[in-house]
Amino acid sequence: MTRSLNKNPFVANHLLRKIDKLNTKTKKEIIVTWSRASTIIPIMIGHTIAIHNGKEHLPLYITSRITGHKLGEFVPTFNFQEHEKNDKKSQKGDKKSQKGDKKYQKGDKKYQKGDKKYQKGDKKYQKGDKKSRRR
Repeated sequence: MTRSLNKNPFVANHLLRKIDKLNTKTKKEIIVTWSRASTIIPIMIGHTIAIHNGKEHLPLYITSRITGHKLGEFVPTFNFQEHEKNDKKSQKGDKKSQKGDKKYQKGDKKYQKGDKKYQKGDKKYQKGDKKSRRR
């Protein structure tokens, strides 16, 4: 569900106060924040904000193109590291799917077409059998 346009965008109060102080000064500083849910508003343009990703603060330079978005959208919380090629545990499932299970291979005696248990002429599986009819 989208947020109502009647409401103002959410910006943490402590972040607004820091930006207002920096706007009155001529000196630019990096603002450190943990508020990933804050919306980027036009008074933030030109500032660099260091946003927490769970481990460290990553700097983000605010431009006019990213206004209206949340601060947390631009700082990923985790980076997937690929599995090593020599890692046998992660590739263990791949080998099974390539070879197929030994249980159900074509040459298996248990699942051959000529198996006595599943022949067409078997009385148990005939169409006219009273047990197999629906009532």
